[in-house]
Amino acid sequence: MKIDGTVAVTGAGGGIGLGIAAEAARRGYATLALIYDEAQHADVERAVDGFPGNVAIQCLDITRPGDFAFPDDLDVLVNNAGIRLKNLPIEHIPLDEWRLYFDVNFLGHVTMTQRAIPIMRARHKGLICNINSGSLYSPMPFLAPYRATKGAMMAFTETLRAEVEQFGIGVLEILPGAVKTGINKESVTVRIAHAVEYPEYAAMAQRQRELFSGDFTIWSIEDAARFIVDAMEDNKGRMRHGSDPQSDAMAMSGWRPDGGEEQIARFIAMIDPSKQV
Repeated sequence: MKIDGTVAVTGAGGGIGLGIAAEAARRGYATLALIYDEAQHADVERAVDGFPGNVAIQCLDITRPGDFAFPDDLDVLVNNAGIRLKNLPIEHIPLDEWRLYFDVNFLGHVTMTQRAIPIMRARHKGLICNINSGSLYSPMPFLAPYRATKGAMMAFTETLRAEVEQFGIGVLEILPGAVKTGINKESVTVRIAHAVEYPEYAAMAQRQRELFSGDFTIWSIEDAARFIVDAMEDNKGRMRHGSDPQSDAMAMSGWRPDGGEEQIARFIAMIDPSKQV
């Protein structure tokens, strides 16, 4: 896809969002970096300093966007903003926390998409790129609200593609692998889940940590962003991509092959401490 308008990125104040905004600017694209907190403004300025693309920085809470409107030349929307809080068992997560997850990780993106579609339809072109999660591949314990929002995002993305392709609007879904981001500092890939605080779940939390203590690649934000922007530029019809070669292969083959029962049962056999010998 030839990008000839503004690339708007939500959650651009850090992590993958900042990486994508900086990579877009590095490639010379006009970029709208939408940040949650004004304190992130300086981080964005440092990240894009010296790059040829013009970068506008704006504070936006996607759950309360008010009268925010995208520019008339919006060409790419990257729905990236998200939260992940403590990794706890389902029974110990307050409902208000579940609502917060859905407000930020799902409904906020629905709102942004609704505002983007009329602009892209009028231009007869555009791309909506939803940043999802590789955590969907396995029934990961202690990530229920996070994975629930990402599952909703996956279904939303599929329907979105079906609806807007007729208008010349492309849709991408990125399922990143392990990336060195701020949100991943509390990930079960780098620390034991907070569920260890509950005796009934401590053994599973410890088993989970053992499974993720092996040697696997955690990609830099810059490498992941390059891979993602490459996919945005080279959109040849495949909707799902990763953020690196390994996660890209999983994006093509890992989503519930043969209905998913074998995949799910195999993972539970690994993670369930009662099944260990």
